[in-house]
This record gives sequence, C-alpha cells and structure tokens, in this order.
Amino acid sequence: MAKPLLLAVLGDPVEHSLSPKIHSAFGEALGLNVDYRRIQTSPDELPDRLRQLSDAGAVGVNLTVPLKAAGIRLCQSIDGAARRARAVNTLHWQDGGWSGHNTDGAGLMVDLERRQLRITGRRLLILGAGGATAGILDPLLAAEPAEVLLLNRTPQRAVELAERFAHRGPIEGAGLEESGDSIQDFDVLIQATSAGHGGQLPPLRRAWLGREAQLYDLNYGPAHAGLKRWAEAFDLPCHDGLGMLVGQAALAFKIWTGRRPPMEPVLEQ
Repeated sequence: MAKPLLLAVLGDPVEHSLSPKIHSAFGEALGLNVDYRRIQTSPDELPDRLRQLSDAGAVGVNLTVPLKAAGIRLCQSIDGAARRARAVNTLHWQDGGWSGHNTDGAGLMVDLERRQLRITGRRLLILGAGGATAGILDPLLAAEPAEVLLLNRTPQRAVELAERFAHRGPIEGAGLEESGDSIQDFDVLIQATSAGHGGQLPPLRRAWLGREAQLYDLNYGPAHAGLKRWAEAFDLPCHDGLGMLVGQAALAFKIWTGRRPPMEPVLEQ
C-alpha cells in the first residue's frame, strides 16, 4: 500500500473539526490513502507544530481559528487570495517550505452558488471583522453586491477592514453595538464571528434584515445552533457553513494533490 498522505488541521479549538472525515472521504473517492490529524495549537506553538509536521513528511496543513493571520508569516510564498486577506487557511509543503493559500472565499462562493443564494445587486451585512471576514471579502465584492456593511464589536477594526477593500466595491464598517436603527432592510446576513464556539451570539436586530432576507453562518454544528434558533424565531432561511467547509476543503485537496474531489457525496454523508 502507498504511503499515507499526511495532512493535519491546526487550531484552538480544533476537536470539533470535521476536516479529518471530509478529507478521508475525498481520499477514498480518489483512491488515495489519507492520514489527516487534528492538532490543538496556539499561535505561540504554531512554528514548532509546522516544523514537526514537515519533518514527519506532511504534505498539507489547514489552519483555523486563531492561526490564519499568524500562519502567513511562516510561509515562504503566498497566493493572491492570502495576500489580500492577510490570512492563510491552507499550507502546502513544497520546495523546502510552506506555500500559503486562502481557499475560504472561493469555498464560500462555491456553496452560495450551490444554494442559489444570490449576492449580485443585493445588500450584504457581515458580522465580524477578523480573519474569517477578510478571507471572504474579495470574492464577495467581485460578485458586485449593491452594498456591503461590516459590523464589529470594535468599530475601528470594521472601518479599517472596509478601507482595505474599498477599492474592490461599495463597503463600509461600523460598530456592532452602536449601529442603532439606521441599519435596515439588508438582503443577506453573513455571520463571520467565532462567538458561536462559546455558545454565544452577536447582538442581532430583526429590523436589520428585509422581509425576504437570508442568513449564512460561516460556522457549522454546535457553533451554528444560536444563529439557527434566532433565524427560526423570525421564520428566516438560515444556512450553516458546512458547504463552505467542504468547498474550501475540496480546493485545498486539489492544491495538495492536483486532483479536485467531488463535493456532493461528502455533503450527503
């Protein structure tokens, strides 16, 4: 039997991650033997963890919260998406170093298309201004929404992130708790904070959203439960981020192996 393809996901928390199951299923679909590991890792531990993995023969690594920004400094090269996001979620060991990629935004767009959730010409409200949001803004703005508004607990972070991407389209940033009643009738809300991992939910107002608005959570599983309950209380469609996870994973798998696996069988599982 061929030597297993050594892969891993690093983060904190990481025990909830479905990535091992997803990539193992990709491997089965393509006839590849995959050894994909979860490794609890803090930002301070990241350099040593990556060194240990490269020494062990790892081909690829996924980075999740809170490592995406720290990881970019450990790469010998990065792609355009990672450069614009200032964050990496996929590392590929090649030519004696890690090359960094960001497949989050592309994975999100794959899932939005699958769900027929239209962005073009619509008003888009995004909660959070961290690395997750930075990773999805470029392709979202490329889809030409009518407006994008970032809301964050720290207003300055939202303003600064909006200014970084202002050349790509109509985007502004504001404070999550200072927004008042001026925000109304948005068509799509994307929940991009990590609050759900602590069983919490950012402060939300029904008035922010139009009558036929849809919600999309970058989280999935237990971290999605709070937003799902909130949306159900107002009879609003709400999608979790599992499709985005599988979409970005398929893109990462192609980076590592040169072969893109099918998504639908994994989503059905």
